[in-house]
Amino acid sequence: MSPNMESCDEPCRVCGATIAAFKVSKSSGPYVSNWVTCGGCGVQRICPYPAEAELAAYYNDKYLEKKCTGSVSHLLRFSAEYRPTVFNEYAQSVADAGLSTAMILKSRILDFGCADGIFLDWLRSLGVDQNQLCGIDISDEMVQIARQKGHRAVSVASQAELSGEKFDLVTLWDVLEHLLNPVETLGNLTQFLKPGGHILLQTPRTGLLSDILAEAFEHYLPIEHIHLFPRDTLINCMTPLGFRIIKAMSFGANAPATKVPRPYKSAYDQLAKRTDNGATQVLLCKWQ
Repeated sequence: MSPNMESCDEPCRVCGATIAAFKVSKSSGPYVSNWVTCGGCGVQRICPYPAEAELAAYYNDKYLEKKCTGSVSHLLRFSAEYRPTVFNEYAQSVADAGLSTAMILKSRILDFGCADGIFLDWLRSLGVDQNQLCGIDISDEMVQIARQKGHRAVSVASQAELSGEKFDLVTLWDVLEHLLNPVETLGNLTQFLKPGGHILLQTPRTGLLSDILAEAFEHYLPIEHIHLFPRDTLINCMTPLGFRIIKAMSFGANAPATKVPRPYKSAYDQLAKRTDNGATQVLLCKWQ
């Protein structure tokens, strides 16, 4: 065992290993979370894990109004004035993954972790037929908001309602890091994929930037970001499930505009993307 590794009471829910090294501790309001680096797979995870009931209560308690650590604010991200910025991010990531508008328009798409339906809003703005779209979310509150917009959405607890339905594309936008059992969830999502269908997922990436920034890395969000994946670990989780990695990329220097003025922010973000050292990674994976 490495001198920095210690035994853990809770096994890693990605690989099952019971050794880990302390990484960082962060607090937000009543929540204090400690992240450790798993000695088996390298994922950074909250230890001890939050309880399912605690997570459900958190996401159903006015989640869109929460202000997290640093510059992370759900109140801003889900606001009307910020929506063009979010839509532009979706457009950029989808294009970078090699998915054309023509492909999107003819696809049946399931957005897992749909929140208030923001990605479904973007798809509808492109002209995607409403009947081709569906969302799933852990929060009954979020599902209700998405439905009020006219989207078809169900809760995780009620996803059996979609049994037998198949989609061309399943998306997870900044969702994987929030899951207590991410690999199990990815495996379960294959039931909704057509043969040859794709998963497009976006999630934080640990590595060079997280090591340099340490506690200043803004993806250490107490209670929320349970598993933070290095690129290799994420790929090693996808391939045994029958996925072939079509494209992997990253973007963002984790340089908030509130802390890093332009033009330096733009320069740092471009360097992160061009050298593939970004704090956020996007993977397009084909199933079977």
